[in-house]
Amino acid sequence: MNHFSSRAGFPGNSSAAALALAAAVMLVPANLLPVLSTESSGSNRSDTILSGVVELWRQGLWAIAAIVFTASILIPFLKLAGLAWLLLSARGGSFGNSKRLARVYATLDFIGRWSMLDVFLAAFLMGLVQFGEFSTVVPRGGIIAFASVVVLTVLSTQAFDPRALWPALAASPQ
Repeated sequence: MNHFSSRAGFPGNSSAAALALAAAVMLVPANLLPVLSTESSGSNRSDTILSGVVELWRQGLWAIAAIVFTASILIPFLKLAGLAWLLLSARGGSFGNSKRLARVYATLDFIGRWSMLDVFLAAFLMGLVQFGEFSTVVPRGGIIAFASVVVLTVLSTQAFDPRALWPALAASPQ
């Protein structure tokens, strides 16, 4: 049976590409829609990921702002860029950097295990604040879109077959 049905090398890579594309589409609402709404002392506030980072920065919580920016904005964009690089390299038969590409794949696979940390942090914050009498935190559509990005990039990484990055494996049918 020929498992090399496309120039992409391995048939699973078309699934990886579709999942990465879906993640890229969901990244737009994840960054544009509010992720949380808070009510405290009579004032209401809805924050997107970026407005939350800006507010943390304004309050002097620079380290937390940097962590949230890195984990919630920078890493998802870098994961998608890494997936695109892998998919394009496998599709175009660019095998000159197979070791480097394999390291990119391993890094994306490792990062995927920790990607849901942001979503769990938001859930923890909502539960913690709900115990207070004067404050409430409510999840909004942006957190669902963000969780979708996380799940889709993890699935895309899992669907990608790194053997397509090695010339000897891509050239010989199995």
